Amino acid sequence: MKAIIILGPTGIGKSELAIKLSLPRRGEIVCIDSRTIYRGINIGTSKPSLRDRKEVSHHMVDILDLDEKRNASWFSRKARETIDDIFTRGYIPFLVGGSGLYLKSILHGLFGINLSEDDRKSFSESVKNIPTPQLYGRLLSSDRESGERIHRNDRYRIVRALEVYTLSGISLSEHFRKQNLSEEFNLQSVKIGLNTDRAILHKRINNRVEEMFQSGWIDEVEGLLVNGVNPEWPGMQALGYPEVISFLKNDINYSQMKERILAKTRQYAKSQITWFKKEKGVMWIDIEKGDPFMVASKLLDSENKN
Repeated sequence: MKAIIILGPTGIGKSELAIKLSLPRRGEIVCIDSRTIYRGINIGTSKPSLRDRKEVSHHMVDILDLDEKRNASWFSRKARETIDDIFTRGYIPFLVGGSGLYLKSILHGLFGINLSEDDRKSFSESVKNIPTPQLYGRLLSSDRESGERIHRNDRYRIVRALEVYTLSGISLSEHFRKQNLSEEFNLQSVKIGLNTDRAILHKRINNRVEEMFQSGWIDEVEGLLVNGVNPEWPGMQALGYPEVISFLKNDINYSQMKERILAKTRQYAKSQITWFKKEKGVMWIDIEKGDPFMVASKLLDSENKN
């Protein structure tokens, strides 16, 4: 039995395809996403609906409170345990999502970089007041590969990449290439990637964001804040939520909020594509060239025959 991996940029239709494919194949879905793991943020993360989760079992969803923070290594361990359990029960795990780092951590493990905690604290203090765009520029200069993979507004990962380069003298991307794969998860899998023309993807992203607002995204965020959620909590840093909070605080108007979210989502999609294009063994499907479900079904049937 092989696991089935469905990857691709945000808004491309991964979750819908996964549900259709898993139903006739005794499948259960393992969400590989850094946002849907949080309870309470549903609309802006396009979290699988309760109806979807009733139709097909979903795992790694709603497992953290908004004030909790976990890294990729923690996620990897939890996901691997889940995948093993699914196999043990005679089902097929469908790994679905857009987090390249989380997927990498599951398939290949993650390396460890021994850095002095004192040095890390000193570095953190040294960049505390430096604007994120300036730090991102530094990252592009020192480690362009990581800069193209990390979103320009993802301050946490930008600082982490700069920290590794500054304190170890070796770029994060070089660490990735040299990582020890001795802990590689022996997971036999079929990888299906979804993609399409950039203009079409951007249109899908526009429609998806519009649907989020029509579904009550602003009310969701306002309700969280009213109930005491701190905007600085890790879960509230999910894509789009800081902008909605800025709108509710009257720091930006509705049009500015929406445009910033669209811009960040398009950039995020671009970085996802860049990451996944480097993943080996992916069978890519253009969603505009035939029915993705029919194409993917044929691919899976062909794999089963082999």
